[in-house]
Amino acid sequence: MIEKLSWRETFAASLLLLIGIGYAVFQIMNILSSKADGFKADESSFTFSRGEVVSDLKTYSTIFFALLGSFLLFRQKRWGWVIGLPVLLLFTFLSGFGVFLFVYGAEYDARLILLLIVFIALLLAFVFLLIPSARRKYKVGKYTYLPTLVFLMAICAMYFFLQ
Repeated sequence: MIEKLSWRETFAASLLLLIGIGYAVFQIMNILSSKADGFKADESSFTFSRGEVVSDLKTYSTIFFALLGSFLLFRQKRWGWVIGLPVLLLFTFLSGFGVFLFVYGAEYDARLILLLIVFIALLLAFVFLLIPSARRKYKVGKYTYLPTLVFLMAICAMYFFLQ
């Protein structure tokens, strides 16, 4: 019997869905604008920018994993937890680093408040997935942590080492 999702798991899955949709909207806006210059085709040649292709690959994979993780979290699948937790942790780290940069630079404005709200929401969503009731609902056992850690390392390597 499948238990009903609590508001905490729904919040985490919704935030993950919002990340995927937000990235997709920004990518569509980037493609439709004149700033998208990853590929150029002339009559006799086809060239592409390696940096733009890697950046687009990171964006597309983020969209895919965020949407897939949120869908699987809503369906109460273990792989939703395995995919969703590292994505939430990565974005929590990135927003926390952004808050640190604002505070270190002594820039106290509305952007800092917005970034703080995002950081707190992501941190709460991450913690909500670690609560024992959520782990029980997603059937997280000792053999689930290794794929989660491997996926976390892969997504972090993709974000921080691919340039």
